[in-house]
Amino acid sequence: MGTPHIPRTLGLTDLVLLGTVAIVNVNTVPPVARFGWATLALWVLAWSAFFVPVAVAVLVLSRRYPGEGGVYLWTRCHFGDLHGFLAGWCYWTNNLFYVPVLLVYLAGVLAYAGGQRTASLVDDKWFVATVAYGWLAFITAASVLGMRVGKWINNIGGIGSGVTVLLLVVAAAVARWKGVATAPAMVEGSLLEMASGLSVMCFAFIGIELASTMADEIRQPERDVPRAIVITGAIALVSYLLVTDALLVLVPAGELGAIQGVMQAVVRGAEAAGVSWLIAPTALVMFLSIGGAASAWFAGPARIPFVGGVDRVLPEALGRVHPRWGSPHVALITCALLSAALTALSLFGSSVSEAYQVLLRATVVINLVPFVYIFLALVTLDTARTGARVAGVVGASVAAGGILAACIPGDEVTNVMVFALKMGAGVVAPVALGLWLFTRSRSRRGLG
Repeated sequence: MGTPHIPRTLGLTDLVLLGTVAIVNVNTVPPVARFGWATLALWVLAWSAFFVPVAVAVLVLSRRYPGEGGVYLWTRCHFGDLHGFLAGWCYWTNNLFYVPVLLVYLAGVLAYAGGQRTASLVDDKWFVATVAYGWLAFITAASVLGMRVGKWINNIGGIGSGVTVLLLVVAAAVARWKGVATAPAMVEGSLLEMASGLSVMCFAFIGIELASTMADEIRQPERDVPRAIVITGAIALVSYLLVTDALLVLVPAGELGAIQGVMQAVVRGAEAAGVSWLIAPTALVMFLSIGGAASAWFAGPARIPFVGGVDRVLPEALGRVHPRWGSPHVALITCALLSAALTALSLFGSSVSEAYQVLLRATVVINLVPFVYIFLALVTLDTARTGARVAGVVGASVAAGGILAACIPGDEVTNVMVFALKMGAGVVAPVALGLWLFTRSRSRRGLG
């Protein structure tokens, strides 16, 4: 069965902005910006040991196995149907968790749009739920209308990411100029905590492979994908270094909140400069940035169940394309419903901050599984050069270590047992469900 036709609408600018909004998520910085100036070195290490190997894998595997589906397609072609399904399933279900992470963070940022009067809403579950579900409905509708419409949310979000980084850099410069900058230590925290933080940093650099899930929707993939990888990689590293530096000098490490940390820095910088009126507009810019990231991570991975439906390893209805808008509408709506359910589940029985931590770490574990696969594919590919094989070994080692480190609870966790149970349920249950669906599909098709 051939893949239904989807229009090619993505150019180089779209790919760079898509990569930027997917990777440069400043919400990942506050949970790890507590190790003093050593945090900057950890970002460089994560970029070198994870982003660079991912970039090599994407370039090599997308040329060897071109087409819609990304990590799912590469793993299936290289290791077979079961492993391909498992890699694609983890990549997809990870984003069912990650989109709620972004939706919860989105609400936390919007709480600052009304200044200090509304900042306390960051811990109000009804406010968080209203914002989260409202934005989820909006990006679902835009994605169903096709990438001609949906890509503009991603593009605006990418621009918003750049503006957010610039505003934080300016705030930090003002704090230094006025002598109100904090003085963080060179190294803070234990090695175990740093290992856990490094896994989140590696996760922060995931996203350059996202465009490959929509390979059949790129106008000139062979020319534009390599260029987009180089440009986006440089933007991502510089952005994370600048944002971390700003947070370190604006907010004492012990006071940095996991959800509101970036806005804490904005508030301090604006107050130090005597321009508190900038707080609300900055919150709105950040809202667009995080909202664009949610859109990118919602629409892109939805192509995995779409291709799974086409290949008949998932219900065939998921492989349908809308006759008017040319979008995988059934897969998109299914993803929206599942993300909505997981958002509700994460908020039940937890504080907003703890729910954010559980979602983030479960996301890290599940999302690193398909990267272990693509790194192993890079190592065992018969046409791979020595440099590519080395990148594969390094990437696989870092990904496997990151999976273990992500299971370490952070400071926001108040009940370790509840955290462990939710992490277990969040990781084991989706994988077990995927394997059951795969086995059931093969049995019904008589493949045994």
